[in-house]
Amino acid sequence: MAIPHPREVQLAVVRWLDERYPFTKAVDEALYQRVPNYANAFYYCFGGMVFILVVLQLLTGILLALYYVPDATGNPAPAYQSVNFIQQSVYLGWLIRGVHFWGANILIIMVLLHMARVYWTGSYRAPRELNWMVGVIMLLCILGLCLTGYLLPWDTKAYWATSVTIKVGASAPLLGSAIKELAQGGPTLGPNTLQRFFTIHVFLLPAIIVLLMYVHFRLIRQHGISEPL
Repeated sequence: MAIPHPREVQLAVVRWLDERYPFTKAVDEALYQRVPNYANAFYYCFGGMVFILVVLQLLTGILLALYYVPDATGNPAPAYQSVNFIQQSVYLGWLIRGVHFWGANILIIMVLLHMARVYWTGSYRAPRELNWMVGVIMLLCILGLCLTGYLLPWDTKAYWATSVTIKVGASAPLLGSAIKELAQGGPTLGPNTLQRFFTIHVFLLPAIIVLLMYVHFRLIRQHGISEPL
């Protein structure tokens, strides 16, 4: 029996995929779709930069989660010790944590610039108003990620800054006490709070962000890139 040529194996795999999913068509649409000339302006690249930053945050977050311990019991707490271990002992841990921290700050700036460009060029108008709503929800999720991630080092600055933030939420009319109880996980800011913030930061919000990004890009494919005013 003759050994098949690698190209024949590749073609067989592609044909197998095409029979079950339009694999080739999806790749062609992604690689060869014509980009309008007006979209070559630098400010039309803000959305792509946001995507790259989100991917960078997900990758660095996964690396940090390999060593982080979401435990606030004891003094010093394992959460605080694990962050110090990442910063001082893990190979390039200081770099990964620095990229994650500064990437979050740059991400907020780029999202605001991207949304300002969308508003300036009128790209939020029909039939793209649903995509604008998706983008606003993504902005709120990113702000939530920054808020929940700030507490994870479990140092003095993170503790008191989060305490002030929860008090601001508790001052909301009608739902203030419920917001405070839900955020803290108890009567005071403590280990339960850290566990809740960690769960929201690592599992809940990233899953929502990935889903919303998929919807965002599908709507862009559906309606195309809007022309400037």
